[in-house]
Amino acid sequence: MPNKILTDEGWEQRIRDKLGVDIAYLPDSVIQQPDYITIAESNIIRTCPEYASLADADKIHIEAAVVCECAKLLCPSMKARLPKSESGPAYKVEINIDWDKAALDLGVERDANLGNIESIDIFGTFYGFDLSGRV
Repeated sequence: MPNKILTDEGWEQRIRDKLGVDIAYLPDSVIQQPDYITIAESNIIRTCPEYASLADADKIHIEAAVVCECAKLLCPSMKARLPKSESGPAYKVEINIDWDKAALDLGVERDANLGNIESIDIFGTFYGFDLSGRV
């Protein structure tokens, strides 16, 4: 299924860059799976059904939101993809990435990008509650 929002050539690298990993650990074929990119785009489209009409800065923000959402969906699998440590004859490096925290941070960044879309109201009106629970 072709992408609806991330349509430029090389979009997979944007997601790898967001996660800070190399193609050896996260190949294009994994990112292109419907479980990741199609679900990520679907989640963003559900939030912003007018995505096709966005232009300029708003288009950049919707694309960035999809990148964050896709990276967020990939975070649980990154625990198994990246080695816990690397070593050679003269060095040893521990790789300590909290992928659960990374997923939370990506969700916050995704929401910030969606909130920066000016041409439409993504979040609608928020109605607060007082202490009695009345609106």
